[in-house]
Amino acid sequence: MGKMNFSGVLGILVLAIMVICIAFSGCTGVSESSGLSGNNSEEENNSAQQQLVIGETWELGSVDPGLHSYELNNFLVSEGLTGISPDYKLIPAIASSWEYADNSTWRFYLNEDAEFHDGSKVTASAVKTALDRSMKLNPDLQGSLNIKEIKVVNDSTVDIITNTVDASLPNRMAYGAAGIYKDNEDSDGTISSPICTGPFKFVSYDKATDTLKIAKNENYRDGAPKLDTIVIKFGIGEPNTREMAVEKGEVDFTTEPTLGSTKRLENDENLNVTIHPLCQGYKLKFGDVSKAPYDDVRVRKAIAYAIDRQKIVDNILLGRAGISDGNGLTPGIEWRNNNITGYAYDVQKAKKLLEEAGWKDTDGDGILDKDGQKFKITLYTWPQRPALPPLAQATQSMLKDIGIESEVRIMEWDAISDRKEEWGMMWVAGGDTCMMIPDPSYYIEGNFYSAKNDYNYSNPEVDALIMKGRTTFDKEERYDAYRQVQKIVYDDDCAQVHIAYHYLMVVTNKKVKDYVPNPAHHDYCINKGMYIE
Repeated sequence: MGKMNFSGVLGILVLAIMVICIAFSGCTGVSESSGLSGNNSEEENNSAQQQLVIGETWELGSVDPGLHSYELNNFLVSEGLTGISPDYKLIPAIASSWEYADNSTWRFYLNEDAEFHDGSKVTASAVKTALDRSMKLNPDLQGSLNIKEIKVVNDSTVDIITNTVDASLPNRMAYGAAGIYKDNEDSDGTISSPICTGPFKFVSYDKATDTLKIAKNENYRDGAPKLDTIVIKFGIGEPNTREMAVEKGEVDFTTEPTLGSTKRLENDENLNVTIHPLCQGYKLKFGDVSKAPYDDVRVRKAIAYAIDRQKIVDNILLGRAGISDGNGLTPGIEWRNNNITGYAYDVQKAKKLLEEAGWKDTDGDGILDKDGQKFKITLYTWPQRPALPPLAQATQSMLKDIGIESEVRIMEWDAISDRKEEWGMMWVAGGDTCMMIPDPSYYIEGNFYSAKNDYNYSNPEVDALIMKGRTTFDKEERYDAYRQVQKIVYDDDCAQVHIAYHYLMVVTNKKVKDYVPNPAHHDYCINKGMYIE
């Protein structure tokens, strides 16, 4: 055999390098941020494909279930005594059954198969400890649940005593913030490694990046989920950022992209788009109805008549909403009053009502005034929901048509709350969920009961009907009381101005399968049947 020249040696070396690269190419290009990229070996690929990465709008900040059980509930880590189905029904969870005993006492019988993620059995003592701790950390929760005391009957039975006779208590226990967990506090009194009971269990949380990782609970009593792991990237507040992240494959699941992106995302062959109703709506909420200018119902009704809902749904919300008939409760809910008259768009009627209320343009500048006070207000909203800023601007224009001048300010929710005392301030609000629990009491009490609402609405007849609904055990009689409340607060008092029903847009990688919308959650809830094809 003759000597091989330099070019021949070089050729063999190049060929060898190519073979090595081909052999190992399956180990390159795997994105740690997504479970749907890469070309691993079949075993590795199957494992990687069952990691779902979610781009979440809201911040988390902590995984202590005493403060964040609601978020953990949305991702099936935490569970309550009861739960809520996608069709708004109350379902068993940690409790298999319950009954009303007497003297404002409900008795819950625990599911004998319910276990914490560490394999220990859920006991009545653990239930009491978790709920007591959560209510201590979050006093508002105790008011929402209407709980006076929790008593252990035996290992598998717990009594919950309410402050008043309360027909809604089992439904209230489905509230995501009332999750059950082990009290494994750190030395500083917080819980950084929650041990709960749901289909998924806690793995890690990176506070710096606000990223939570969870894994399937292989021993879940109703069978393990199909997904192996889920990574949730919290705090992606900008709709455009969420939109780009799912398009680039940085996340596999997200919600609420920009309003103008719907058609483009629907036409992307790599994505699936689901648009479904939520138990949420868009509305105008007056800052304080006990003070001028909103203490006069004619002013509130004038503003309701000034809003062109059809135009807003067609031109602003672009198909991601349904026109409100004036009732804040979403159509399809069992206890909804479907005979609300509402306020059809009528600028002339709006102007007439304002004139009757004493608001006139005395100096011809186009802005109404009364007793030396110009009708100049501020419309506040927040940026996380893509519909809200343009909705506020549309409202600004429509109010101008009836002589009300307004300024739109976009800021974080907490900052808006600090401005409730401003004269004439108004919220342009969205995401006001009417189904956090499968019962009318939650939404109606929170918005219209004088002792609970935050804008000083008060009507003794409404308060009496709300208490009747809370204390009545006959379902139809309860629902009738709540339907009467709806008629009064929406038609008679115009306590709030509802504009549209919120449709949630969910965008996923096309390989994400069997997502089932649960409109009762804020804003969505994953389901254990989800998998990656």
